[in-house]
Amino acid sequence: MTRLLKTAAITALITGFANSAHAFETATPIALFETATHMAEQVKTAPTLLPTDAKIAVARLDGGRFIPAPHNEEFDWELLDRRTDMDIELMQAGAYFKYLPEIAFQGVDTDNKIDEIRIAAAAEGKTHVIIYGVGPDAYWASFGGKALRETGLTVKADCESWGNAKAKALLVNTHTGEVLGAAMADNIEFNIGELADNVGALISDLS
Repeated sequence: MTRLLKTAAITALITGFANSAHAFETATPIALFETATHMAEQVKTAPTLLPTDAKIAVARLDGGRFIPAPHNEEFDWELLDRRTDMDIELMQAGAYFKYLPEIAFQGVDTDNKIDEIRIAAAAEGKTHVIIYGVGPDAYWASFGGKALRETGLTVKADCESWGNAKAKALLVNTHTGEVLGAAMADNIEFNIGELADNVGALISDLS
């Protein structure tokens, strides 16, 4: 993404020089230098979808609800954390449950667990959260047993996050609820290593 931004800016810079040749005839070298420097700074500071200082939580769904990641899956996420420059950390049960609303005696539990996970991650200082599930939680046209309109998430038209897979992970901005991308995998016979690898590729593409 950064490479594309740099290429586009350089192209624009060259095109600008070509189209403004007459103006440059009267421009001073200092003015030309300041213009080029300004455009270079714009490229340098152009925002990415996933900044390198992002703090990413990982949350496991089971039946649409948060559960602590099983040990073998936890290991796959730890390996991903070691392979990337991002800060990736599994959400702990205590960090999630302390933000849940109390349920009155004979009361009804809240239904939107996906938004609860996102808000809990934000409250813990995480900028993004990887919410993932396998089997029924990754079915076609739903996630965690929820249709898109029930999740509290927003998805752009070009984000293929509602596809069919045996395991699925959504990368979500904790503050806006925007789904930045999705990773999927069908090889889950022993663990979710393939899913974690695909999440790593997604993170690389967005940063």
